[in-house]
Amino acid sequence: MNRFVLAALLTGVMIFDFAIAYAGGWTQLKGKGYFKLSQQVISAESLFIANGSKTEIPTVSGYTTSLYGEFGVTDRVTLVGYMPVYTHFGVDAEGLDSTSGVGDGDAGVRIGILTEGSTAVSLQAMAGLPLGESGGDIVLWTGDGEFNQHVSLQAGHSLYPAPAYLIGEIGYNNRKSSDNRDESYADEFRYRLQAGYTIAERIDVSVWLRGVEALDRADDEFHPRNDLEYLSFGSQIDFHVSPNAGITAGISRFARSHNLLNAPVWEVGLFLKL
Repeated sequence: MNRFVLAALLTGVMIFDFAIAYAGGWTQLKGKGYFKLSQQVISAESLFIANGSKTEIPTVSGYTTSLYGEFGVTDRVTLVGYMPVYTHFGVDAEGLDSTSGVGDGDAGVRIGILTEGSTAVSLQAMAGLPLGESGGDIVLWTGDGEFNQHVSLQAGHSLYPAPAYLIGEIGYNNRKSSDNRDESYADEFRYRLQAGYTIAERIDVSVWLRGVEALDRADDEFHPRNDLEYLSFGSQIDFHVSPNAGITAGISRFARSHNLLNAPVWEVGLFLKL
């Protein structure tokens, strides 16, 4: 396998960063919460490399089992957490070992700024927890090895009496800075638009557009290990088995990207509302 393809494979682990679903402006009421157990799957035969173009690669498969939760400490303060409890990456190429283990988690808080009426606005701060494997001789990372801080302003608007909503979010992700290029990560501007609709009180359908823009990087300056940029779109269906529990399924894929696998990410899961 040539060095070009090997360098491309180094980025394969970074596919699930966008899969975390935030509430979009609304906080949980005191003592209430939302929890989800999900499984994400990807299988890719091509990849967006550092300059944004595509190249064919040996088939890379990834599986991540994760937990996501929100819990209301007060009506205005909600704890938020995401933990990839098991991640497995493998590549269909001789001489390249698979990688398994925990991934990088996120923990933080959402604070309600505007909580009355049809429009909700909140400020969320999340800390990235570098719990996954990275560096050394590992080809497919389960983590990125850096402690980042992500702050976002989120807004949600209910279209009641129609069973629908709109969500918008902008954020800044502060990543590790170093004079050593191999250890320096591009800071990111993040954004999201989402719309949802409820059918017959049991089926929630949503579509979204999400993006990450790497700051202070030109196309020829992206580092395969450290710098991400993408525009993705997707949809999700939640089926309520009961008023407080149900099944969820979704798909995401990239319209453009730097340093990410070029394939849809499928997700299935179970959710519970307190």
